[in-house]
Amino acid sequence: MRVVLHPRHPGGVDDALEAVPGISLVRTADDDAIVEALGHAEVFVSFRWDPRYLTGSLRWVQSVSAGVDQFPLDTFARRKVVLTSARGVHGPQVAEHAFALLLAMTRGVGVSMRESTTRTWRSRTGEELAGKTVAILGLGTIGEEIARRATAWGMRVIGTKSDPSRYGGVAREVFAPEQTTEVFRLADVVISVLPDAPSTRGIVGAAEFEALGAGWFVNVGRGSAVDEAALLAALDGGLRGAGLDVFAEEPLPEASPLWHHPRVVMTPHSAGLSPEYGPRLARIFEANLAAFQGDGAWVNRVV
Repeated sequence: MRVVLHPRHPGGVDDALEAVPGISLVRTADDDAIVEALGHAEVFVSFRWDPRYLTGSLRWVQSVSAGVDQFPLDTFARRKVVLTSARGVHGPQVAEHAFALLLAMTRGVGVSMRESTTRTWRSRTGEELAGKTVAILGLGTIGEEIARRATAWGMRVIGTKSDPSRYGGVAREVFAPEQTTEVFRLADVVISVLPDAPSTRGIVGAAEFEALGAGWFVNVGRGSAVDEAALLAALDGGLRGAGLDVFAEEPLPEASPLWHHPRVVMTPHSAGLSPEYGPRLARIFEANLAAFQGDGAWVNRVV
């Protein structure tokens, strides 16, 4: 079976898919090559979408990303094109990355790294996480990975979920998104894993940072959830630190004050990258390949 792979994908995805039995992986270089290849293939693996990709032969799209907002869901449903997401491939590495950013702040690693450029030797007393309350915005697959690790560190875990009544994880209290400000008020640390959606854009603003006070904020979700002007004002006020992997505009503009703010630790949207990304995606794809061929249930089916 011919499977077309978009040229933009995380490292290792191509090699992992190549090892899946029963498929012939078609690597492409650009949009024209993709359209030509999809004229003779039923399966497409991609996190990007262009209307030209919807050829008459396309029957199944396996997203390389957990988010699927970029895909035309109604059109897929009408044309009977199955869409499956990559939900689950990011959990372990994003959870670890969230803690890396948090610890860099609480243990003073970020400040010490900045001072090392001028060979400044200054010891600091770091904070301990055990006993603190961490609020996780978005208790989904990734949020739960963070929650389990936070529990193991002796932290009290609370968070938000679109429908709290459907939550069954380790968090002690779960709130609706409308209660986000109250969640900030209860927390010492807030970690956002919120996706980009109309309901989440700008949900973290001045009121939330004021409620958090002298705490720490980590964002490994999407930058659109945060009012960056409000974040900067909080950093210049009482907020003790921000660990950021995502931003409202990416790459982060050179003029952004976040680059040099002494209370910021940042990475360039790399939390989801891992050598295990490809193998995890391949396992999801292989299960869905069996479903596509009528043998088993779909994994992460969206449409």
